[in-house]
Amino acid sequence: MDDEAETPFIDPDSDYPCCWFCPALRFPRTGFLVADRPSRDWPFDAADGYRYTVDTRTPVCVHPGRVGLEPERTARTYVDPPPPDPGQAGPGQSARRRRWWRLRPGPPSAPGQG
Repeated sequence: MDDEAETPFIDPDSDYPCCWFCPALRFPRTGFLVADRPSRDWPFDAADGYRYTVDTRTPVCVHPGRVGLEPERTARTYVDPPPPDPGQAGPGQSARRRRWWRLRPGPPSAPGQG
């Protein structure tokens, strides 16, 4: 039985321009995926510094040019919903616009001012 772990895809002592936290420095080629760019599809985990796929938690490298590989995954293009039309009231809203400066409590007014 061979108990040796597979060597990382990129040798940490090499002059390769990959990021210091790249999964290619820690995992063999079969241990990580390569994506075309950062995305919500593979969020960053601040606990260990890697990006993971949401479904299988597989590490993801998001700089294919730095590791010399073609991307396997393409990030979806997210489109934020359009802002609500201020002239139209949604369900449960009045048609009157609220002003943010009217919602904040102001300083107490001095006697005689109003």
